[in-house]
Amino acid sequence: MSDIDRNEHQGAGQEEQNFGPDKRTEQEKETDRKLAERLSHIIEDANNKCIPLCNMIRKHIERTDAQKEEDRDEAELVKAVKPLLQQAETILNETNGAIRGADPDNRLTNEAKRNMQDHKATPEEQRLAEALKVMVQEVGGTIEWAKDKLDSFPKAKRDLGPLLDALGQPLTQIVGGVGLLLAGVLNLVGRLLSGLGLDSLLKGIVAATGLDKIYKGLGLDKWLKM
Repeated sequence: MSDIDRNEHQGAGQEEQNFGPDKRTEQEKETDRKLAERLSHIIEDANNKCIPLCNMIRKHIERTDAQKEEDRDEAELVKAVKPLLQQAETILNETNGAIRGADPDNRLTNEAKRNMQDHKATPEEQRLAEALKVMVQEVGGTIEWAKDKLDSFPKAKRDLGPLLDALGQPLTQIVGGVGLLLAGVLNLVGRLLSGLGLDSLLKGIVAATGLDKIYKGLGLDKWLKM
C-alpha cells in the first residue's frame, strides 16, 4: 500500500504544479464534491461485492491449472466459475445504472465542458479515483488474467470467454460514465495504475468507450496523456 500512497502523494504534487486557478463557482464546486462522494460510495460498494468474486474466480482457475493435464475437469471449472462471473456482471450492471442515475444535470447526455475545467483534485475526487483504480485493477485485471489462463483450457474458454467479455462491458461503461461526469478523475486513476504497471488496462477501456475522441473534440485530450 505504501507504493500506492506514494503515487497518490506524487500525483497530488503534480496537480498543484500543472493546474491553474479553479474557475468553478462555489456552487459548481459543491455540486462536483457531492457527486464525487456519491460516486465513490457506489463504486466502493461494488468493489466490496466484486473483489471476493474475483478472488474465487482466480482460485478456481489456479486450482485447475495446478492439476496434471489428465486430471483436469474443465466442465467442473465452468460449473464453478460461470455463476461467479454472472454475479459480478449483475453487480457491475447495477453499478453502471446507479452512476447514470447520479447524473445531476444530464452531464452524460450533454457532455458538458464546464465540469471538465482544470482544477486541483479535491479529496473527494482522489477518493473516487482510488475506488475506480481498485475496480479496474481487480475486475479488469481478473478478466485479462483469466483470458490468458483459459488459453490452456479450450473447452472452458469456449464457455467462459463470452462471460468474461460480458463482464468487461459494464466495467467499460462505468469508467466511461465517471470520465464524462468528472474528467480529471481519469487522470488520477491513470497515475495510480501506472505506478502498478497497469495503465494499459485503463487506456484500453478509454479507447473502447470512445472517450478519447470525445475528449479530443472538447480540447481535453491532455487528460488522457497518462
